[in-house]
Amino acid sequence: MKPSYYLAAACSSSILITGTASAQNVTNLNISNQNPNAYYPKKTDPVLVLTDAGKSLEAKCAAAQAALKAELEKAIPQLDEAKVAAWREAIKAEESSEKDHAAKAKELAKWQGAEANLRKLEEQLKYGPQTIEDAQAELTRARARGEEDPERMKLLQSAENFLKSRQGDIDRLNAGIVKAKQEVEEAKVKLPEALKAAEIAKQAHDKALDHTWKTMDAIGLNSFLSSGALDLKLAQYMILKDATPTILAEFAQQSPENAKLIEELLTDKGLMLQMLVNDGASGGRYGQAMKIYTDIQKASPKAKDGIFQRLAMACSLAHATPIVKRDRPTGADGLEASDAEGADGNSKFIDPVQRYLSFEKWYEAGELHKGFKNLSVWNLRRVVDCTDPDEMMVWARQMLHTLRPDCIPSDDDTLVFVEVVDKEIAYGSGGLVNDLLDKHFMQNILANGGICGRRGFFGRFILQSFGVPSTERVEPGHSTITLWHPSGWQTRLGGNFGKSNRGFYSKMGGGGGNYGADVNFVASSQAREEETAFLKVKRAEWIAALMGELWKPGLITYSGKTTGPTPPKPGTVVIPSTWSDISLHEQRRIIAQRETAQTKAVAKAEPSATGKASVDASGVITIPSAATSSPTQDKRSLYKGGQSDLIVFLNNKAGETLLHLSRYAKEGDSFEYTFDAPKAGKYQLVADLATPKPNQKLFATANGGKAIEMALPYTLGLWGKTTAVEVELKAGSNVLKFHGPARATFKQFTLTPIP
Repeated sequence: MKPSYYLAAACSSSILITGTASAQNVTNLNISNQNPNAYYPKKTDPVLVLTDAGKSLEAKCAAAQAALKAELEKAIPQLDEAKVAAWREAIKAEESSEKDHAAKAKELAKWQGAEANLRKLEEQLKYGPQTIEDAQAELTRARARGEEDPERMKLLQSAENFLKSRQGDIDRLNAGIVKAKQEVEEAKVKLPEALKAAEIAKQAHDKALDHTWKTMDAIGLNSFLSSGALDLKLAQYMILKDATPTILAEFAQQSPENAKLIEELLTDKGLMLQMLVNDGASGGRYGQAMKIYTDIQKASPKAKDGIFQRLAMACSLAHATPIVKRDRPTGADGLEASDAEGADGNSKFIDPVQRYLSFEKWYEAGELHKGFKNLSVWNLRRVVDCTDPDEMMVWARQMLHTLRPDCIPSDDDTLVFVEVVDKEIAYGSGGLVNDLLDKHFMQNILANGGICGRRGFFGRFILQSFGVPSTERVEPGHSTITLWHPSGWQTRLGGNFGKSNRGFYSKMGGGGGNYGADVNFVASSQAREEETAFLKVKRAEWIAALMGELWKPGLITYSGKTTGPTPPKPGTVVIPSTWSDISLHEQRRIIAQRETAQTKAVAKAEPSATGKASVDASGVITIPSAATSSPTQDKRSLYKGGQSDLIVFLNNKAGETLLHLSRYAKEGDSFEYTFDAPKAGKYQLVADLATPKPNQKLFATANGGKAIEMALPYTLGLWGKTTAVEVELKAGSNVLKFHGPARATFKQFTLTPIP
């Protein structure tokens, strides 16, 4: 028989049913699968008040928590302070060897990468001559404009600045190549010594680590933390503590069904452990999480096992606190479209059950990235917490498949998705005035760009739409993104994890959990790969909470622009953190002992011009966009130390090759087709294309004649057609030439004879 203090007994359904019947002045929540607002009280509703039965339940929950605490404290072994002190001294002794090991490894990496760095710079320089030639041609065109042209001075200044900037790129590259060649020669001398020094430093650090693990083992907690004997009681205690008796009673008193959900949760050890190991219910709202999880189980019979069970749990935990749907077109200063603090009675939340059903459907349809099926609950909750509506996530996938299929990996290299940010999202805030009120926030970012905030929002949105876990990472004064990758979590659009060159740690932002410094988040993600060993980390963490220790998210504390752990101020009462430290160093040991998988980049052949024009029985000429006579290979230029696309060929999922005219392309970046017409005469020219922004033009020239303006429709990155324009062709060979500047992906051009 279970002890009477177990919450399953303390929070009995009969008490709650009685409490519900006699409730006075309590908000009546209509729980429904079809209404996501039903899970949460509206912000404009009165604060929920506990009924008499609710107050009784609250008291019983508090008593249950106290009783569990007392019993657990008796079961937890006493620590030998002398052994703990010896362990802490071993940790301190590691510091010098750890720093030396890191410094020697960095030096070794420099000399080992010298040749690769030189090759990279030389490869970039290959684009130099064409870049300068194009920039000079652009300047010549600007100068050729008549003095009466109101745009002449503006275009002339832009062309001059562009030429100067590109020449600066080349000068810096040449200087970098000179330095890189020197380092290659230097590496021939220094690499052998660096290898030896790095190995000696590694052995010294390994020895220091081994001493730390031995002194840690001497404390005698290995067997205790490896055992699950206390898991049920620890889980019950942690949920009571995290949720609080008041919030649990508040949820349970609303209906007998809610009371039963709390009872079921607190007697299901496996479910409680799964919730707690994966960072618990958002906002400590375990009742709401259990309600969502149960509703998902009712909505889908597939949600009981494997990837779908993990997906259901992720939705339940992430949406236990409502996630406000981002359905406005843009926000203050063109940044965030909506936020939780702005929620009111009219707000619309993401429906957690529908969010699960959507991802279940998308996964079965093969629309998500290849690694999705193996994601853990912890990773999945960083997919399903996307604030954008499901229909916008559908648009994101359709748009990327249409406009930039080259930003969809054919393997599990999720970093490829992020390339769309640099390729398509212009950096700067000048375009924000062009945001359209009838378009979604993400569609406006695609069209008009933005600075770090908007670019980060878009990158995370694309990743999550394809089922890739992603969250925000905030550097001092700059927002970046992190994302799941087979080789471990990565960061993009900013610096690397850890201390910056200025000595500051970055902070994990929304969706990252309460980890503070980014290195804490990364450490947790790495240790979680060893599920059994990671339970030791969590057990020690739960015991730390039981003992009243302060929550420590990792070995690096974070408070603004932190450079590392902050020593206590004189006179500060320091709360012991022994169990927290044991938890974090168990995590550290897992990381030290596991081999991190490395994914090697595989060089892929770039698509090129292919196909040819065809003529049907009616004389209609169809020209595949990739059937160009010029260029026949990708055209790129140097740009700010890297390369930018001008005109590139893209392969899509259907096996077609498309032509893309980039946002970096200028008037001189043209493409043309040489083809035969069955007869001379006038033809209607139509382009099948996708455009990411409105108010664009393309210019067509037939056989060197006058340029004809083609207005491009705004297709939101999906397929559309231009309005027909008239061109005149001759019988036999013709050359049709196009130029922008414009941003578009082309599928084909159709020429229909005019009777």
